[in-house]
Amino acid sequence: MSLILDTHVFFWWVTGSDSLPARHRALLEASEETIYVSAVSWWEISVKVKIGKWPDAAALIPNLEQAIADEGLERLDLSMSQAKLAGSLDLVHRDPFDRLLAAQSILLQMPIATVDPALKRLGAEVV
Repeated sequence: MSLILDTHVFFWWVTGSDSLPARHRALLEASEETIYVSAVSWWEISVKVKIGKWPDAAALIPNLEQAIADEGLERLDLSMSQAKLAGSLDLVHRDPFDRLLAAQSILLQMPIATVDPALKRLGAEVV
């Protein structure tokens, strides 16, 4: 199944972190479908590194696009309709990054690999 990676799942995958849940690791290792990393994740990583909330991700920024390609993942750009939906979702979760990822998942009818239960509350299909 094609799917979108949540920012943390992507980070844990490319860094080989033990924080990546076994179910996600198995899914990524076995998948023959397209796996996407959203432009939203690049934005999230950049912002959180800049404000000091995610210093461990700083090393990814200069080569993020290459890391995506090296892992055989595909880039997913953000569309106007996805941004519109993100802005109109219920306020059960206020994180703008998660709201955009959920909107992409909903409109593209693609599940998102995440450990964040809030994305499901926003209406996204989660793995």
